[in-house]
Amino acid sequence: MKNNDLLFVEVSKKIADSDFSGYTFQYPPLFSWKSDGAEEAVHAAWKKALSRKGDHLGIYVHIPFCKQRCTYCRYFSKKLDDRSELSGFLDSLRKEVGLLKGHFTNQKIHSLYIGGGTPSILSVTQITELFDLLHENFDFSECVQAVFEGNPDFLTLEKLRRLKRHGVNRLTIGVQSLDQKVIDLVNRFQTTGSFQKCIKNAKKVGIETINIDLMIGLPGQSGDSFIRTLREVMRLDPDMVHLHPFYPTHLTAFSKSNRNFTEKEIGRREKMSEIGHLMLKQSGYLENEFDAASKEKKDINIQLSDAMEFNSSFLGLGPGAVSHVAGSLRYVNMNTVNGYKRSLDEGRLPLLSARELRAKDDMVYHVISCLRYGGVDKERFRRLFGQEADEVFAEEIAFLVNRKKIENTTDALLPKFSDLGEYTIFSKYFYDEAFIADCEKAFPMTGVKGSEELYF
Repeated sequence: MKNNDLLFVEVSKKIADSDFSGYTFQYPPLFSWKSDGAEEAVHAAWKKALSRKGDHLGIYVHIPFCKQRCTYCRYFSKKLDDRSELSGFLDSLRKEVGLLKGHFTNQKIHSLYIGGGTPSILSVTQITELFDLLHENFDFSECVQAVFEGNPDFLTLEKLRRLKRHGVNRLTIGVQSLDQKVIDLVNRFQTTGSFQKCIKNAKKVGIETINIDLMIGLPGQSGDSFIRTLREVMRLDPDMVHLHPFYPTHLTAFSKSNRNFTEKEIGRREKMSEIGHLMLKQSGYLENEFDAASKEKKDINIQLSDAMEFNSSFLGLGPGAVSHVAGSLRYVNMNTVNGYKRSLDEGRLPLLSARELRAKDDMVYHVISCLRYGGVDKERFRRLFGQEADEVFAEEIAFLVNRKKIENTTDALLPKFSDLGEYTIFSKYFYDEAFIADCEKAFPMTGVKGSEELYF
């Protein structure tokens, strides 16, 4: 196996600058998906896949609207110009569900995740409309987790009570920073004191799991500022804390304004990350398989865990939402609200592109995602795919063991990457040979920058 380090730096940069989906990384990468014949492929794939036993099927709903767009955000979102857009979006969502619900008549939904954007920008009445739409068309009788994301300023006590009534048992509060100067600098809408009030109200109404999202290395964020934020968050004792390093890809307003991330800023971000994870560990937050630091295993995002641990399918609804039909197809909806609405008004699925999966593709996804979160369990791989990881990936394993990037034990493949930058590059050696060959033709390996600047 030849050395493709430089090629994989280029592929990683392309992924970072083109994948707006955000919810989970894709394999094959989203930039390689095509639009031809996508609608027929979607219906055929769901019809085939839903006869698959043991699939922990999830539903993801993307609410793309925000009060204003943060300069660090790389995901698909849109500034809400008029609240009538929300009612129009819910009408379009109803049409999308109508085109797909027939495939799910006899399917139990294992998890629900409502993300964005800012889902909490919906009114109390619209939240009920959303949940009524979902429960009228899908079977949630065995749903183990319902997640709702929100901005603390919009998560009022009344909305939290309504979410609890509709079965939400995991709340993700996007905080990012409690330093108002940093918040203002990144164009985020969040007022002083809103987070503390929100988390107290969420506990008051009985939300079982509260997850907090924080960002590290934001423009203008000092180490002291980050530490103060993290201490205040831990003081309020949430169940889980995610620390997200800021990586300014070309999809962010930060980079579009021609700002560059300096070596000094990169070093500060990495130091914050090191300190933050140590503080969490000392406060009883432990790294969970397939997710971040939490008090208990149950606190993790089960839908994302199911996708990695069990190779389970998930249906994405809303503009910019990605779907994975295990063993058959990955596809993504249009990432414009107008395009999404127009397609559905014409009676068509709002598809941007899709990628039919080769026999090995889900195996590749499983291996590279597991290496990101602790290691590849060989027995689990055998149960999922009916083959031995050591045989399917014999050449790749030998190459990476020789370079001391993984360890191959009797029971597992264990990562030995020095940092996430190395993971980004070396995990790609598990990519399918044909896909790597396509990348060699597509990417000139000139002007390569260091892996520390890549999105992971």
